Amino acid sequence: MKIALTYSIITGFFLFSLAYLSGESREKIEKIFKSIKWYGHASFAIESDKIIYVDPWKIPESAPKADLILVTHSHFDHFSTSDISQLKKEGTTIVCSADCVSQLSGDVRAMEPGQEFDTQGIKIKAVPSYNPSKPFHPREKKWLGYIIEVDGVSVYHAGDTDFIPEMEDLGVINIALLPVGGQYTMNAEEAAKAANILKADISIPMHYGAGVIGDIEDAKKFKELCKGEARILKEVEK
Repeated sequence: MKIALTYSIITGFFLFSLAYLSGESREKIEKIFKSIKWYGHASFAIESDKIIYVDPWKIPESAPKADLILVTHSHFDHFSTSDISQLKKEGTTIVCSADCVSQLSGDVRAMEPGQEFDTQGIKIKAVPSYNPSKPFHPREKKWLGYIIEVDGVSVYHAGDTDFIPEMEDLGVINIALLPVGGQYTMNAEEAAKAANILKADISIPMHYGAGVIGDIEDAKKFKELCKGEARILKEVEK
């Protein structure tokens, strides 16, 4: 009787702890989600304790200065030296693919897929981002996606990529930013496939609506095809 009672108490405490931790984790994810700003195309900011930008392009002058800037690759719609100069301040760290380094100054760090880097309390992992059978983003360029860990929440910015096998081994992803425009990257169907494999808590479409490729209909189609939760962000007014 005592054994059964003890087992019941332990089991109940364990289940309560799991529920509490799950709720606490969800609160953190929602907090980081609310801190994400979309500036159009593949350009994002995470405005948490530190201000982080990924692929800043066409950023308004009113945007806050950056603690950390991440650049996925050297194409003009992802690597804008004018936007980076605007966002830099004393102490800003810039992380980028190797082919961007010569055009930058200050605290600059080149990364390759598979490398990890901690700075200012932010954990960054560079991951592969490429087209397996299209010429736009060759694998040999070693261009990047990023997994950014902020307050225990992992945010995956896929960069310009198609669906690739490495996506199956990225680990726990809480928030996924995935291109949906097609031609140069995944289209809506391929991005939904990636989202369904990643099983992120929240998936967000990107790389559309900036006059380069893709439009809001691609984002809507992506959302419809996702098995998990997908949210379409409103672009920050410029």
